[in-house]
Amino acid sequence: MAQEESTVAEQEEFFDLAPEDNRPWVIQKATGIARFAVRRPLGFFGGVIVLFFLIIAVFAPWLAPIDPYKQSLAMRFAEPSTTHWVGTDYVGRDIASRLIYGARLSLFVGMGTVILSGLFGTILGVMWAYLGKTFDAFMSMMVTAGLALPDLVLLIIAAQIARQAEISEIFSIVVTLSFTRMWGVTRIYRSAALEVRSRPFVEAAESYGAGAVRAMGKHVLPNVLPLIIVSSTLALPNAILAEAGLSFLGFGPAGEPSWGQMFAGEAREYFRRQVWMLWAPGLTIGLTVMGFNFWGDAMRDLLDPRLRGTT
Repeated sequence: MAQEESTVAEQEEFFDLAPEDNRPWVIQKATGIARFAVRRPLGFFGGVIVLFFLIIAVFAPWLAPIDPYKQSLAMRFAEPSTTHWVGTDYVGRDIASRLIYGARLSLFVGMGTVILSGLFGTILGVMWAYLGKTFDAFMSMMVTAGLALPDLVLLIIAAQIARQAEISEIFSIVVTLSFTRMWGVTRIYRSAALEVRSRPFVEAAESYGAGAVRAMGKHVLPNVLPLIIVSSTLALPNAILAEAGLSFLGFGPAGEPSWGQMFAGEAREYFRRQVWMLWAPGLTIGLTVMGFNFWGDAMRDLLDPRLRGTT
């Protein structure tokens, strides 16, 4: 009996289970966050960065000190001050305001890409693990071809088509990035779905008459969900970097404040006169990518049972 009680106590400690907690909900959540900060300091730091930029993106119109599109040639290359927090660029636009509005574009492209590619990748990957040989051969061919596509070339073509057709360039970037990214995650999710499908509880459900759709939706998909969350958090920085690279080359959304565009053109020519024209977007991109990577690593450690309890 004593041995069973000790085993239960070890399991509760391992899985962070606790007896019924009568404390207020706020205190419970604060305690959980504090525990996460102590056990995963880098993950907590990354989560703070992610939350910081999300808040900036949502409340950009209220946080930006000056209109990011306003030009003032009299204020060209102004030094950082209480009015212009990070100075001004070559046409007198406020750099801080453009950084704040640029967060909306970068996070929208990153999250939109991750959501679309993850959605279609999950559907195709789980179907690929269940359907017959004909669909398997078709998907193998499609994934091989999709992984060979040059995403940067497709992004440039999509941006040019969007400009000529007068449709949203941001939408075309999200769709193109999602199309090029979904093939890799499809293959990953298919492997995970095959592994879950071979487990005894799925085989038992199928032996009791559960159809393919029910088995996929009720048994396979919930067990693949942690992998989907982790891969999405780790893929989001890559999408942000892809948009920044496209904007740096001059094919990003025209007229929209973008971190990548702040690197291009005159920024490289005049950055010696105003060093923050180059350093500010560079540090912002680096900090954002680092935050998402730290947070994604922590989510992987928490959601993967094999890594739970490790530092």
